[in-house]
Amino acid sequence: MKTYKAAVIGLSHISQARSPSPLSLPSVDPMPRSHVAAYAGHPRVTLVGACDLMPAAIDRFNATWRDVHPATRMYTDYREMLDKEKPDIVSVITPDDRHADIVVNVANAGVAGIWCEKPIATTLADADRMIEAVERNGTAMTVSHTRRWMPLYHKARELVRDKTYGELKVLTATMYYARAMLFRNGTHIFDMLCFLADARPEWLIAELEDGFDGFDRYRGDGGNEISSEPSANAYIKFANGVRANLMMQKSNNLTNVIEMVFENGVARIVGDGQIIINRVDGGPSTSTRSAISIAQTLGHEDWVADRELGILSEIVHALDTGTKPMLSPPRAARQTLSILLAILESHAKGNARVTIDAGPASIAS
Repeated sequence: MKTYKAAVIGLSHISQARSPSPLSLPSVDPMPRSHVAAYAGHPRVTLVGACDLMPAAIDRFNATWRDVHPATRMYTDYREMLDKEKPDIVSVITPDDRHADIVVNVANAGVAGIWCEKPIATTLADADRMIEAVERNGTAMTVSHTRRWMPLYHKARELVRDKTYGELKVLTATMYYARAMLFRNGTHIFDMLCFLADARPEWLIAELEDGFDGFDRYRGDGGNEISSEPSANAYIKFANGVRANLMMQKSNNLTNVIEMVFENGVARIVGDGQIIINRVDGGPSTSTRSAISIAQTLGHEDWVADRELGILSEIVHALDTGTKPMLSPPRAARQTLSILLAILESHAKGNARVTIDAGPASIAS
């Protein structure tokens, strides 16, 4: 089968983190949790180039990855890397507000697949430029909202679509975490609320963390310093009548729970690893842990893959078949960004109700 050449732009932690090999392995190897690790884990992709402006980041790659990626060539100019390496897939892992120009240039250079970190951008104008470029060039682009490749969340959405416990009425999410920052990590939860509500968000009311009254547009530093971004609380109404609440707090506690309130039951997604269901008819509670990979479910690959490796598997499938990635396309990522920006607007207007700009032909799936 065809193999593909890949390159990465930006060598931050999420780009090149490498977990130590465990002393003993379960039946399925632990999933890679970075772009470079995913490229190492896919048998049909070779990492031919990596680029960063910081010498220390390049040194870290050389110290960490040379045993796995011995032939990867290093660059400080991504345009030179594109010209010399001619990759089929490019990861864009720069600070949040630097994605747009790079994605547009990569798409215009004829690269077939783009894997962009979340959030897609920090303004809707930038997101729209990116979408126009990839759609005009026929680029297969996906945005790294990684929970969309976790089987547990697909199982949870099946409960919504199958109406197993009746209609979904309310979603409640909590994120208590030291890095509970709106754009850096909050984007994952807001994206998952859209995924589970399975509908377009219409309006919201929101507030920011105390001390961020001047944060009326993105003023972060790309997610490095916790104090550069606020956490937020929000109440969202979706087009299908579902209401969602999110409470965020920067905290040493590590709590990540989504509660789904149906007509006849409540399902709690706990820590990305378990769904606990309580039925109103008095039946026993049930607990589900999913071990079926999204790659297998969608028929992409013969091996288990989720999160980062699942993302890469979907991009490879798209390039194989001439289709577009389904799970986190740019228009869905734009919808999530529109929520983040509406939160800033609501806070700036005294916690007013704000209409969410979901964009033309938006999708919620």
